[in-house]
Amino acid sequence: MKYELNLKRDVDGPAGDYLLWLPHGFRFSDEVVHVRGFDTIAEIRQAAKNDVVECDCKDCLDFIAKYKK
Repeated sequence: MKYELNLKRDVDGPAGDYLLWLPHGFRFSDEVVHVRGFDTIAEIRQAAKNDVVECDCKDCLDFIAKYKK
């Protein structure tokens, strides 16, 4: 499964203070976090392309199992 950035769904914040909220099943590669702050949309696009991996934390697995049925 590969993460596809959806700016309307996944990004919050006014210009210069953006938050990227990853959906269940994804996290940032350097730690088990599902949200990160950014200064620009370009930084968000770069991180979405290079830093997002599939997540197997308990919360993600439970959510996916619950809604997969």
